[in-house]
Amino acid sequence: MTIEFLSAFGLGALITAVFQAFFNIYHNKKILSFQEKKEAYVGLLEAYHKVAVQNSLEAAKNFAYWQMRCELISNAKVRKSIQNVIDTESGSSERGAALESLKKFIREDLGIEGKKWSL
Repeated sequence: MTIEFLSAFGLGALITAVFQAFFNIYHNKKILSFQEKKEAYVGLLEAYHKVAVQNSLEAAKNFAYWQMRCELISNAKVRKSIQNVIDTESGSSERGAALESLKKFIREDLGIEGKKWSL
């Protein structure tokens, strides 16, 4: 009976350790994905701001760089929204709608849609 008890306890500990290892890998991948997306989206929005303020070739190239980074990691809704922002005229109601759509889909992609944040 003692051998059976020890075997069962050892097997349970092994299963728990394997489960925890897989959970940690999944959790770390999720955190890394969030960080990469957040960095790309913040970079894109900062580059968009520079284009709106400076309207220079350098600012446009910087925006194109961040757009490419976002295309590598974002979902189809975000990519389409970025393109809609590019395709609309600055100051138009269509641009405003495209920006609102972009913000909505970025929030969804980051998994923060509808969450209340408090300090």
